[in-house]
Amino acid sequence: MGRIAYRCPATREALATGPDGLFRRDGALYRFLPRAQADSVPVPNFLDLAAAGDGQRASLSMYDTATATAVYRNFLDWLFATFGEDEAAWRRAMVARLALRAGDAVLVTGCGLGDDIPPIMDAVGAGGEVHAQDLSPAMVQAAAGQWARAGGMQPRFSVGDAARLPFADGAFDAAFHFGGINLFDDIAGGIAEMARVVRPGGRVVLGDEGVAPWLRGTDYARMVIANIPLWGREAPIALLPPTARQVRLDWILGNCFWVISFTAGEGLPPINPHVPHKGRRGGTMWTRHHGVLEGVTPETRQRVESAAGAAGLSVHDWLEANLRARLAEAGDVQAGSAGDQPSSTAIPKPVRP
Repeated sequence: MGRIAYRCPATREALATGPDGLFRRDGALYRFLPRAQADSVPVPNFLDLAAAGDGQRASLSMYDTATATAVYRNFLDWLFATFGEDEAAWRRAMVARLALRAGDAVLVTGCGLGDDIPPIMDAVGAGGEVHAQDLSPAMVQAAAGQWARAGGMQPRFSVGDAARLPFADGAFDAAFHFGGINLFDDIAGGIAEMARVVRPGGRVVLGDEGVAPWLRGTDYARMVIANIPLWGREAPIALLPPTARQVRLDWILGNCFWVISFTAGEGLPPINPHVPHKGRRGGTMWTRHHGVLEGVTPETRQRVESAAGAAGLSVHDWLEANLRARLAEAGDVQAGSAGDQPSSTAIPKPVRP
């Protein structure tokens, strides 16, 4: 048993192990696939076919058939021959983007036949842990069968939706996905799930088809997109979660595939919005965004700017001083509260325009 336990993809609750699968407290069962060998690691199936969207159904129609593994292997051979790439070297270079260390725990979603797993296993070593997931039971069974026959350290396989992962927050040190993202029913949700299950500071790497923008409109682009229409998709850089840090976007394989890599973070990027601006306007990023009042006439604005300049103040500090003074005169007991970080300039006695 690995150190990372499965959780219900719907409720995130812990699951218990039974002879036929993993079950929740309410009795809902996620069944194991038929074992490749009697002693092989069981493979739970978390896929909810009743909830499958159009993209999932399209993927299953291509990759969950009796001939899917042979067809997919044929495509990969064609792809790497087309772009003159050595497949094994290419996969090692892709895995290197994860910056793995010995002992790391890694999740591979959309694992297909498991071709990216060997370089990942080499990187994490015997003390590491690798989980591999795919939407297609046929692909997962083929990959799990190959590893069971090979013996030695075993990855843990599962079937399911990459946008509903059966793991706790921050369970992994890294997550990897290449191919099939264009058919996700919820691309943003799938990327967010990868980020969710990776600890802060861990790496996420994902990629798929999509001709580079500077090639659009060329005969090269028209040719490759006519051959495989999915190559006309765009990199989903705008769909990354707000927690993404150190984001990198590359194009590879003849600039027909994109690769996005980022570091998983927490919350929004750190920022101090209360640093005062120097100059005529003054104020801070915070006050300029949250402290906007109703508009005034151009004449009034000019008088305010002139009065602020005569007092040696920024417009922000002059307005703060005068508005607070007028509010105090009107009996506002909170008039002395700045509502922002203290200004670097002491607010003097109000000056009327």
